[in-house]
Amino acid sequence: MAEKEATLNEVLFIGLILNIQASAMIALGKITNPVTQKMERNLDQARITIDMLGMLDEKTKGNRTDEETRTLQKALTELRLNYLDELKKDHAELERQEAEKEAEAAKSEAGEPRGSEPAGEEEKVEPSEQAAGTAGTGAATQERPPVDAGKQSDKKEAPRKKAGKAGARPRSKLRSKPGPGKGSRKA
Repeated sequence: MAEKEATLNEVLFIGLILNIQASAMIALGKITNPVTQKMERNLDQARITIDMLGMLDEKTKGNRTDEETRTLQKALTELRLNYLDELKKDHAELERQEAEKEAEAAKSEAGEPRGSEPAGEEEKVEPSEQAAGTAGTGAATQERPPVDAGKQSDKKEAPRKKAGKAGARPRSKLRSKPGPGKGSRKA
């Protein structure tokens, strides 16, 4: 009777190991989920399931048959290797996306001449500046210090370009109003 019970427990333990392994494989996206009929991937769930098998390995040490030990070790090894494979795929995908973003950023920087405004985003001139005769003379750009190519990189130049983007106020409205004697209409 004790021998039958030992055999039944061995079969049940191996069944438990295989059941947990199948759950982890579903979470890794290696097996179709039988409920949803979809390939689903949840690496957090897979990690927890693999950790549960690892805990069973630790807690049952010295109390397993050779067959149970082989099955458990084989399942753990297979799951851990598959988990690492999935992590590498995620890492490679993230690197690919970052490289695409960097390429797009470099492409957009190379496509726009340095210091120019995007098409259709010319600087608006206040009527008071037109009256003073400063329109078109470059007086609006003289408020900013000149850019020394040796001291300022393209990366520092990029934020200034964005000031004229859609939704932002024109630069001329950000300047202070001219005082008396500087083209005001007061007479």
